[in-house]
Amino acid sequence: MKKSTRLITTFATYAIDKSIGEGGSGIVYSARGDNGTAFAVNVNTCEITCDPPHDAALCERAAALAGQLHLPLRQSLADIETDIALVVTPWRLELRVLRGEPTLRGGHPVAPDWTGIDVSPGAGGRLSQPIAKAVGRRKGEPPPTVLDATGGFGEDAWLLASLGCRVLCVERNPVMAALLEDALRRADDAMLPAAQRLRILHAYALALLSHPDPVNWPPDLLAFGPPDVVYLDPMFPLGRKTVERKPMRVLRLLAGDDADAAKLLPAALAIARRRVVVKRPRRAMPLGTTPDVSHAGKAARYDVYLPAVDPSAA
Repeated sequence: MKKSTRLITTFATYAIDKSIGEGGSGIVYSARGDNGTAFAVNVNTCEITCDPPHDAALCERAAALAGQLHLPLRQSLADIETDIALVVTPWRLELRVLRGEPTLRGGHPVAPDWTGIDVSPGAGGRLSQPIAKAVGRRKGEPPPTVLDATGGFGEDAWLLASLGCRVLCVERNPVMAALLEDALRRADDAMLPAAQRLRILHAYALALLSHPDPVNWPPDLLAFGPPDVVYLDPMFPLGRKTVERKPMRVLRLLAGDDADAAKLLPAALAIARRRVVVKRPRRAMPLGTTPDVSHAGKAARYDVYLPAVDPSAA
């Protein structure tokens, strides 16, 4: 199989207006997207370096990424002044927590890595998995196209791509978008077939979904086309008994909570051709109204919402 050289990620440009508060590990700013839509974006205080620090090629990559993300570049880990560092290594991009809670500072660095996820034909029953049922993936039918509006670490987007779906994974945090791009590059280098069905887009999903008319869509979404399914996986609410894995805790520290999660559902219903799927904790309340149907797994539940039928289109 020939390795792909296609562009994987498009980074949106944000015109920062003014600070409106704190969020995650940085400042929340009022901003305007490419199409002039106003929204709030968390601009974290993550800094960039490379490890080892005296590798010329790594230093060049780190400098290019710092310019692309508009984040400070430091010569080495010892020079990092923020709690979190985005580190360029010979193998991958990764997040390292340098200060704060000891359980986050210790152990392995954090990075999306899909190469170890079992997506073989017999893994988990494949099409019998709750996520497959939720998006409407059925044997003998063309796979639906899926817009994953809450990328995160991209594991669900990768699973959907491995099920044959063409997936556009949207992530609003620039550092996470860069990590997703790097994970997709590694999967592409490993010649994993699902990599050919997955694209990453750095954009603010709520602004993106708020324009159901294709005339207002950015080129990446326009090329993807109206999605059959919009998939939402907002950060799970923290409860007294919530136990989060380290990657999710680092993501929450980096990007903050999904305070606008409830606004995504009506916007998603306006753009999805067939359905909207919302991933929730198994016992949590629905994100919006009562779903049309739900598919429960061991730890999560997939609530399915069907768009209203326009009588004038009948």
